Order: sequence, then structure tokens, then C-alpha cells
Amino acid sequence: MRSDGTAVYMTQDIGTAQQRYNDYGIDKMVYTVADEQDYHFKVLFEILKRLKEPFADGLFHLSYGMIDLPTGKMKSREGTVVDADDLIAEVIQEARDMSSERGEIAVLSNEKQEEILKQIGLAALKFFIIKVQPQKRMIFDPKESVDMQGQTGPYIQNAFVRIQSIKRKAADLQTDDYKNYTEIHEQEKSLIKQLVNFPEVVRLAGETYEPSSIANYAYVLAKEFHRFYHDIRILNAETEEAKAFRVNLSNEVGQVLYKSFNLLGIEMPERM
Repeated sequence: MRSDGTAVYMTQDIGTAQQRYNDYGIDKMVYTVADEQDYHFKVLFEILKRLKEPFADGLFHLSYGMIDLPTGKMKSREGTVVDADDLIAEVIQEARDMSSERGEIAVLSNEKQEEILKQIGLAALKFFIIKVQPQKRMIFDPKESVDMQGQTGPYIQNAFVRIQSIKRKAADLQTDDYKNYTEIHEQEKSLIKQLVNFPEVVRLAGETYEPSSIANYAYVLAKEFHRFYHDIRILNAETEEAKAFRVNLSNEVGQVLYKSFNLLGIEMPERM
């Protein structure tokens, strides 16, 4: 304790861990904190083991590399801290600028447009950070994060939006009538292989505390779908069976992209 009776950080963290256990009976706690605190958590975990706390063996520090901006490192002691709200507002503005060039949501109400722009902006911010392995230091570039052709959240969202458009246009199609479709295209096989891998990707991400693997899986799947979308006829396929198969396959891709982003705390817009 300090001389004025207040607790130091270590004391607070000991008490907080004990309180969490008392309130929730948890058997595992994951601390997502910057790598500058690595030593602090080694000491904390060792103290809790010596106190023989029942949860002491279930503690894990998910050590994150620091995030810099193109202008340099954010240093709280030098007054160069970037407020999260300001950063979010900047990314949403980048999404607004990008959207105005495309003009595809201009027909929607202002309220709906703002909702979609927020979804795009937050996806850009979250994905850009999550796609990097936690331990690596990184530079966050707001403009690059909304690039519709790069390894970004909006790029993946765009694949999902395309699939929603296909579903709307094929609303009256009997999508399970493709049993006679046997000449499966190589790009269709590639998508199917990616879909089959999803449960294993999620399992390994959970076991290794590695959310970046889900983010990068979603990017690869979206990239495969964009290529499929450009190269293969879907709604005007050569046969009704091919059309039904491709619409159904597209829908499956959309569901997995949605689940991937949902696991990462990122929303999917219906249009963008």
C-alpha cells in the first residue's frame, strides 16, 4: 500500500482477480494487455500461485505488441496519446470518403448510411489490428485500413455484401436442386476446401489465443470468393443445376464470413 492508504497496481490486480473468482467462479482468465507489462503479469501470476488461489493455474497474459500511427509512437507521458473516439471518428470519415466515391449507398436514408459507415469504419479499425499476430508491433494507417482492394475488413465485408445481393436476386430459386450438377469447377472446389477448414481454424485460434488466424482465414476465403464471383457465372449460369449450386455455395461462404467476423466482434453490413 502507498503511504496515503491507496493500493499499488499489483495490489489492485490481486484483489480484482480474487473478486472475479468470487463473483463468477471462473477457472481461466486471459489478460489482453500490452507487452510493456510482461514482467508485471509474471509477478502477479506467481504471487497468486504462492497464495494458493484456486484459479492460479488458469491465468494467461495475451501479450500485445504496441500500436503506432504513421506519425510515430503514442506516448502517454509526452502527451501524444490518441483518443480512441478520435481514432474511430477518423476511420469512419475515411469510410465516408471511400463510400462517396462509390456512391452505392447514396439511395439509402441518412440514418442507414451512417449506420453502414460506422460498421465499415469499425471493421477497418478492428480487422487491421486483429490480423497482425498479437506479439508483433504494428503501424495502424487509417487510410490503408479502408482500402477495398487490400487485406482489410471492408474488403471482406464487400464479399459478404455481394453474396447478399446474389441471395436477393435468387430469392425464388430452388437452391437445393443441384443433385445433377457433377462437373464441379476448380474454383468451386477451392471454395469448398476453404469452408471445410473453418472449424479447425476456430479450434486452433482458441487453443493458441491467436485471433489473427481467424482474421487471415476470412481474408483468404473472401479473396477466393471475389475471384469466383468475377470468373464464374452464378445467376446466369449455363444450367439451372449450376445456378442452384453456385447460389448455395455463395450462401455458405457468406455464413462462414459472417461467423468469422462475429467471433472477432465485427459487424457485417447488408449493403455498402
